[in-house]
Amino acid sequence: MLYCGFNFLFCVVAILCINLLCAEIFHKNKCVETERRALLKFKDALILGRNDLTSWKGEECCKWEGISCDNLTGHVTILDLHALDYTKGLQGKLDSSICELQHLTSLNLDNNRIEGKIPKCIGSLGKLIELNLIGNKLVSVIPPSLGNLSNLQTLDLGFNDLTANDLEWISHLSNLRYLGLSNVNLTLAVDWLSSISKIPSLSNLYLFEYLDLSYNEFQSSILKSFRNMSQLQELQLNYNKLSSKLSDNIQKLCSAENGLRKLDLSDNPFIRGPLPDFSCFSSLEALSLRNANVVGTFLKSTVHFPTLRSLDLSQNQLNFVEIIDHAYLPTIYSLDLSFNQLNGSQPLFEITKLASLKTLHLSHNHLSGSIPHTIGQLSSLAKLLLSSNKLSGVINETHLSNLSQLRILDVSQNSLSLNLSLKWVPPFKLERLYASSCTLGPKFPAWLKHQGELEILDISHNGISDSFPKWFWNLSLSLRYLNVSHNILKGTLPKSFTRTKGNYDYDHGWDVWDFSFNNMNGSLPAFPELGVLFLSKNMLTGSLSSFCTSSSQSLIQLDMSSNFLEGQLSDCWGKFKSLEVLNLAENNLSGKLPNSFGALRQIKSLHLNRNNFSGEIPSLILCHKLQLIDVGDNNLQGTLPMWIGHHLLQLSNLRMRANKFQGNIPTSLCNLSFLQVLDLSQNNIIGEIPQCFDRIVALSNLSFPRTTFQHMSFIHFVENEVYETGPFIDKEILAWKGSNSEYDKILGLVTIIDLSCNHLTGEIPQSITKLVALATLNLSRNNLTGIIPSKIGHMERTNDKHVTSEEDEDKLITFGFYVSLVLGFIIGFWGVCGTLVIKTSWRRAYFKFFNNMKDWIYVTLAVFVNRLKKRFQVED
Repeated sequence: MLYCGFNFLFCVVAILCINLLCAEIFHKNKCVETERRALLKFKDALILGRNDLTSWKGEECCKWEGISCDNLTGHVTILDLHALDYTKGLQGKLDSSICELQHLTSLNLDNNRIEGKIPKCIGSLGKLIELNLIGNKLVSVIPPSLGNLSNLQTLDLGFNDLTANDLEWISHLSNLRYLGLSNVNLTLAVDWLSSISKIPSLSNLYLFEYLDLSYNEFQSSILKSFRNMSQLQELQLNYNKLSSKLSDNIQKLCSAENGLRKLDLSDNPFIRGPLPDFSCFSSLEALSLRNANVVGTFLKSTVHFPTLRSLDLSQNQLNFVEIIDHAYLPTIYSLDLSFNQLNGSQPLFEITKLASLKTLHLSHNHLSGSIPHTIGQLSSLAKLLLSSNKLSGVINETHLSNLSQLRILDVSQNSLSLNLSLKWVPPFKLERLYASSCTLGPKFPAWLKHQGELEILDISHNGISDSFPKWFWNLSLSLRYLNVSHNILKGTLPKSFTRTKGNYDYDHGWDVWDFSFNNMNGSLPAFPELGVLFLSKNMLTGSLSSFCTSSSQSLIQLDMSSNFLEGQLSDCWGKFKSLEVLNLAENNLSGKLPNSFGALRQIKSLHLNRNNFSGEIPSLILCHKLQLIDVGDNNLQGTLPMWIGHHLLQLSNLRMRANKFQGNIPTSLCNLSFLQVLDLSQNNIIGEIPQCFDRIVALSNLSFPRTTFQHMSFIHFVENEVYETGPFIDKEILAWKGSNSEYDKILGLVTIIDLSCNHLTGEIPQSITKLVALATLNLSRNNLTGIIPSKIGHMERTNDKHVTSEEDEDKLITFGFYVSLVLGFIIGFWGVCGTLVIKTSWRRAYFKFFNNMKDWIYVTLAVFVNRLKKRFQVED
């Protein structure tokens, strides 16, 4: 019996184990049907980006993108659809169907573009540990039902358009460790801090370690509320309205119990005053007072941070630094004093005494003199940023030989000379080198050969008069940003570039290479994957055909203007789906314009001027983002196409001068509301000037927003830090005040209509006088008749002070000019006339000269008139 009992028990256990095992196998990654349907409802409410969630199909929702399930039950536990790129994120509404996922522990929709309200029912998701909705377009009031999420440890609702009328519900979130309320409007939640104090036990306050209240409208009175939060370790109050003296603000925060490690009061420009004593913050490790109107001097007597590691005082009004020894900042490793008013050479000398520094940022000050050799004693230095000062002198091996940890060096926009031996081998491996407007030449800097980890290299305006060494082309394959422009570099580019997949990270922006303003020659190679390529102002030759078919399809901006390129353009431009700026101006290109230009859906700026193109312009009607077309100075012909005036186009500049266009000016041009520059001069255009030009809003409305012609910046990440290049500013050569001038930064302010040198007939329409925003109107050399409209004198923008280039700006008409004018008149008048009055011999010679001159002019005119008479008599 006992044996049978054991057998029976064994069988029962075995059956249970088998059933459990089968249940686990059955349920593993097996989606619960009700939750699958809920996810599809959630998807249907979205306007999809993120590759359209193409994996969201079929029965196994646990295998869908962004979904994780419990292996045993099959319930959805994690929904993570955060976007790396905001522009490619999800759009649409946050549907309440999300609330049917009752087993969710994590919901992350960070950095999308989801709109609408937060569903109140989210408060029913009682198992949620993380709720992350930061960086969307959510609106209205935060639902108090979120207070039901008692297990919540992370809550981030920042950077939406949310309002909190009452935050009493926060007191119920006893497990909360991270709270993000950046850019949440808390002005109506008067007692929200008292809500935190209602958390049941003091030990729960220990869990409230991080508080982000940035991008609000808090005033200084709020600071007292944080004095007794002994466990609050990080407080962010940047971008608020804190005011009063800086010392008063600090006293409101100071207390014996304060355990803050990180304090961010940056971008509160109404704070003011000198640096106070921070000794009450005995645990402070990071302090940011960027753009807080800090004034005066950075003195050892007012600064004592026994534990401080990072200090940001950038964008203030500090004018001197006195740090006598290391005792006052014994643990500092990052110091940012950029964008201040530090001057002379003493501040840099004093700062080099901080031996533990890893990051030193002093850019955009007024530092002068040479860089002290003591900077070589900062052996831990990884980032040295000194750009945009007035530093001069030489940087040699003594400055750099001990900096083995150096990764970022920025000495650009100074008058420094890097005098480094051709045989010198640096002890460091740079990732970024900015040396624009310094002197590295005339030879190509050979020490760069050993910098194989470079991702950013800017050696533009360096006076390098040399060829690229062969080793450089291997180095270039790792470069995300390369700028060698404005040198005298010569030679040819390699036939091709080979970049391994591992060197290129498509998720972190686009690569920028700039070879412009040099003496490079030869034909174009096939370039690697790039976002921006500038080759203008060189001596490149040959055809564009091979480049067009083999080069990067990721191009966004391409400038090959002012070279010697020739031949016809291949019809392959449709592959450049992202191209926004194309500049092929001032070459010897010929033939017809390819129809594939019409497939450039993202194109904004198209420069084809000063070539030998012929035939008609292909249709660009699908290029809805097009702002600038310049096909001037070619041999194009045909009538002006009707599609140019399509209402979906955003054309601001249309320049078709000096071609062979004929026919009438299409009235469809009047549909171009953004049009600021219209140049159809030097063609064979006939007919009358359209009466409807007054419908062009940019020319008839002074308050109409102007086109900026600034194209996108390029953002990359290196070691979790952001760097930005750009924006690219478009430029154009326009006829202004009788001469051709180049405009870039103020191109968007220029307003011109030039219809000169055509065969236009009829009268000047009265409606043209309504173009009150027009600065230049040129109708000369046509066959116009009738009376000039009387109201044309009301068009006062011709003398608009805003429409002047930096080069043309008349800076002479000043008080000094008038003083010089008077002095010049006095000296000139009495220097000549006074001498004639006093010295008789000079006076006789003077009048004799003019008497002889009068006789010579009379005789010459008489002879010329007689010759004309004889010629006409012969012809008769």
